Amino acid sequence: LVGHGKAGKTSVIEACLFNTGALKRLGRIEDGNTAMDYEPEEIKRKLSISSGLAACEWMDYKLNLLDTPGYPDFVGEVKGALQAADSALIVISATAGIEVETEKVWQYAADQEIPRAFFINKMDREHADFDSVVAELRVRFGTGVVPIQLPIGKEAAFQGVVDLLALHMRIKERDENNCIVVDE
Repeated sequence: LVGHGKAGKTSVIEACLFNTGALKRLGRIEDGNTAMDYEPEEIKRKLSISSGLAACEWMDYKLNLLDTPGYPDFVGEVKGALQAADSALIVISATAGIEVETEKVWQYAADQEIPRAFFINKMDREHADFDSVVAELRVRFGTGVVPIQLPIGKEAAFQGVVDLLALHMRIKERDENNCIVVDE
């Protein structure tokens, strides 16, 4: 996973690890207890400084996930991770859209000739605008940018996604412990 700083790469990996059962609890950057950012300086700054590797199993596949820093000071970590990667998932904040490092990581992955996809994150945040981000992506990266999932709701009313490939929807709800439960 690559992208601009604060786009949510570490949180996406944390959710993947939790949802596949690789982690028993969902860590939070704000609490300093994520699996990927464990160095004291990362916890203090609330950002990734070095690349991290985590593995999980999903649908009979083993996934090796690389979490990379998003700030230009640590570009060597990003380029090194892309050398080892089979593909790049470019994480974009639904509230910020395309940022400087978004374009740079796209080019780094293109230079490595690896497949690239976008993941629009933070759909439940104030000012999240999926349609605007997709339009911006199409202008910058071409008409080949096509959503494979559509959000259900936006901002505080965001409830889940419609998967256009599988033709089903996933709705998130909270249980009595305020944990997210996905209903398919």
